[in-house]
Amino acid sequence: MRKKQKFLVGLASLTLFDIAGAAAADLPVKAPLQAPAQTYNWEGFYIGGHAGYRWADANFSDPGYDFDTGSGVVTFPARNESYHSNGWIGGVQAGYNVMLTPMILAGLEGDWSWGSSSQSITTAFSGVDSIGDGFTFSRTSEVKLTWQATIRGRVGIVNGPWLFYGTGGVALAHANWSENSQLVSVFSGTFNSSLNSSQTLTGWVAGVGVEYMYTPNWIARLEYLHEDFGTNAVPYGFGPQTGALDLRDLNKVRVGISYKFGR
Repeated sequence: MRKKQKFLVGLASLTLFDIAGAAAADLPVKAPLQAPAQTYNWEGFYIGGHAGYRWADANFSDPGYDFDTGSGVVTFPARNESYHSNGWIGGVQAGYNVMLTPMILAGLEGDWSWGSSSQSITTAFSGVDSIGDGFTFSRTSEVKLTWQATIRGRVGIVNGPWLFYGTGGVALAHANWSENSQLVSVFSGTFNSSLNSSQTLTGWVAGVGVEYMYTPNWIARLEYLHEDFGTNAVPYGFGPQTGALDLRDLNKVRVGISYKFGR
């Protein structure tokens, strides 16, 4: 009798386990938890620094002139000289961004860059003046660029951590032109001229860039800018006369990093 009771109890237990397993199999399976997608907030104020290289092509031209030594006239030919004031730059930038749409960004940025790049050209020749007296002449001219600054608008397309933008606005640059000349006339003696023109120039700037937000607050960038400062009057020679210094082709490539405030 006891054996029969044990058998019935075991049979009931197995049946209950089977029913419980079947019920568990019919329950819905929960999907694994997923981390929330990272969001990128491009709006707000930022400040940072940059470094890069600039190519500054300057062209000086003049129509030529005559110089009276007192005993005769020396005729100086027209000039057309190219100067390449290339060199490294570094500086700071700051700006503010707003999102016009979930993908379109607009902003305003100002920057200041420091560099010291120059090129000089030395010329020497000898000849005779209008009455046949001999002379020797030497001249060294130099174009030097130091600081530059811009105030620019920016418009770009945001794609997650990436920003691709165009930029343009007003550019400033400090340029220095200098020229030292010496004329030695056989009968009239020695004539020296030392001229200098230091100017803060105003022009326009346009360029493109890309930025990558690698944390909610830190942004890296790569940027190209072209700047045009027009043609500017500078003194030259004996007298002096006024020549034209063309600074319409300044280019720079910069890498930088910015800290964006807020999250």
